[in-house]
Amino acid sequence: MAVALSAAIYANFFTNHYMVDVRWPLAAAVLVVFWRTRIHFTTVRVERSMPVALSFVLIGFFIWIAENVATYFGAWVYPHQAQQWAIVGPAKISSWMLLVIISFIIVAALKEIFPKQKTLAAAQSGDAARDTAPLD
Repeated sequence: MAVALSAAIYANFFTNHYMVDVRWPLAAAVLVVFWRTRIHFTTVRVERSMPVALSFVLIGFFIWIAENVATYFGAWVYPHQAQQWAIVGPAKISSWMLLVIISFIIVAALKEIFPKQKTLAAAQSGDAARDTAPLD
């Protein structure tokens, strides 16, 4: 289901210029597909979790902030910024969020397809013990 959703998101990036932009229905589909999925992370030795959909929104938001900082300092200029700098519209947050989702799904799919290559490579290089050691 996630791979099909990722393909639909990817197709929308190209077809939204010629057909109806379906990013919001796709975002709703993300909520349905990932409703119960949580991201677990550790901060200062305390394990925490959050809904994966919220993490996608937060990542998209921070990329959008970085995009605005980059355009402000002239890393690139969008057409609406040709005369003077203007904020990149907040609608781009959803575009970044959807792009992040595609990236996560591709990485997860590749980890499913090639699960043993990392373990094999670590064993051959003698790093297997280091890779499994707890971080202090």
